[in-house]
Parts: sequence; structure tokens; C-alpha cells
Amino acid sequence: MEEEEKTSWTRRVGAFGDLPTRLLMRGLKVIPWFLEPILIAPWTLVFFGVAGEQRRAVVSNLRAMFPEWGGMRALCGAYRVFWNFAGTYVDAMRSETGTGEVDWVIEGLEYFDQMAAHEGGCLILTAHMGNYDMAAPLFSSKFGKTVYAVRAKEREAEMQAIKEAELREKERLNPYFKTLYNDGGEMLGVELARLLNEGNVVAIQGDRVIFDVSPVEVEVKPGLMMRLPKGPLFLTRITKAECFPLFIIRDGWRRYRVKVYPPVKLPPRKRGPGDDPGLPAWTEALLQGVMPYWDQWFVFEPVFRRVEGGEE
Repeated sequence: MEEEEKTSWTRRVGAFGDLPTRLLMRGLKVIPWFLEPILIAPWTLVFFGVAGEQRRAVVSNLRAMFPEWGGMRALCGAYRVFWNFAGTYVDAMRSETGTGEVDWVIEGLEYFDQMAAHEGGCLILTAHMGNYDMAAPLFSSKFGKTVYAVRAKEREAEMQAIKEAELREKERLNPYFKTLYNDGGEMLGVELARLLNEGNVVAIQGDRVIFDVSPVEVEVKPGLMMRLPKGPLFLTRITKAECFPLFIIRDGWRRYRVKVYPPVKLPPRKRGPGDDPGLPAWTEALLQGVMPYWDQWFVFEPVFRRVEGGEE
């Protein structure tokens, strides 16, 4: 019994546990904003040391993206990723607790307007940058039609309860924002196809493979392989929805920029195992969004690998 209790506490204070978030939510109500930079750096260092699996994954991804980097440079780069993630998380919590406001700028406004004016369904394909949960409700009200944001459930039940309460409150305040969970299986794909065919907007992150999501590995650069989910582009092709890449960049303390790209042009559909859903078009847009802002790409799982004969 004591061992089970110890395991429960260890889990709750870990990288995916709820206790750090609960402590942060309480602290932000009393800590002045100007102390944030002082406190975030050491807290980031603590988590950087504790989250060994995630730290190694980020280092591995960085060394694959930048093969000229040595081990120490990649380790320092991984700390920058953790530090930016912490800053983004604090911004989101400030917004959630009503103790701070976030400023937004849209880059690629013509494509944003094109997306909003499009009469059929649209799929927003994005990456783990900025704060997905903070941005989606804000911009859904500007479309004039419902945005369904697809997300994975939290790994721990206690953390999922916190997120669930936050998201349901956002849905209550904004009738144009809805959340759907990717639990694996095919039923979500059927539901998303129905929503796109009805002319809604679906937002989904297409830069990592977790849980039971079907993966595919593609060569994004000579010698650089990347594992990606294949479902979103198949969904776009089946429904004939427009697919817009979109990335969220943190420009400073509670200042964010949304970069909207022109719609991805997908190849015609072919029957058989050799059908290409258009992954090269998405990976090109993905690298354009991620590579210049690698320290804001919050993927803590192995995504890249190098193969022989690639660039050194």
C-alpha cells in the first residue's frame, strides 16, 4: 500500500503530473509578473533534470536536424526548448487564471481571410509550437463557423481533469470552439470527415506520432527521416477540404504571432498501396515553420532519425 502511494505521488509530480500545474496556478495569483523570468529559469532546470526521457528525445531530434552540432550544443539547445515551453505554459496559465493578457499578431492575413471566407470545410494543420489550447478559442470566434480542435488526452488522469475543466469553460464562453479527443481507432476519422463535409473548421497537430495514431516515415531532407501521422492528409483528400498550414510563434513575453501559409496542394488520389496523400507538401511547410524556430518546437518524443548516405 505504501509503495502504491509513493508511486502515485511520484507520478503526480512527474513531467506529466498535475501537482506542478496546480502549484503554478496558485502561485500565479500572488507572484508579480516581473518575477517570472527570475523564477522560470531555475524551475526549468529542475524539470530538465527530472524529465530524462524527454530531454534525450529533444537532444536526439536536434542532432538529427543539425548534424553539425556537438553533444553539448544540442544539450544547451534542448534546455532552450524546455525554457521556451515553460514561458509559454506560464503565459497560458496567466490567461487561464485571469492574471495576464496575451497579444496576438497574424502574419499571412490574406490566407487567414481566405480560410475564413471559404464556404467548404477547412483543415488547419499545425505543429506543437506556441500554445494550441490558448490560440484555438481566440481565433475560432473570428471565423464565424465552428472550429473543432483535435487533441490527445493527458497521460495522467488528474492532469486530464484540469484540462477538461479548462476546455469546457472555454466552450461555454465561446460557442464556436469545440474540443475532440484522439483516442485511437477509426471513429474519430469518421466524425472529422462528417464535420469537414458540413463546412466546419478542424484544427489538428500533424508533427508527431503518439498512442495509436498510424505513422508513416518520410525523407524530409537527404538522409533525414521523420515519423508523421498520415491520417490528417488522407482526411483532407477524402473530404476535398482546403488544408492550411499554421504555426504559432512566441515573439516575447505574452506576445505571439500566428503564421498562416497558403493551402497545401495535394496530389490526385490513387488506388493501391502506393498512394501518396501529399506528405511532401506538408513536410516542406512543416520544416519552414519549425527549422527557424527549433527552440519553440515542443515535441518531446523522438521524431527524426539519420540514415547512412545523408548530409553530415
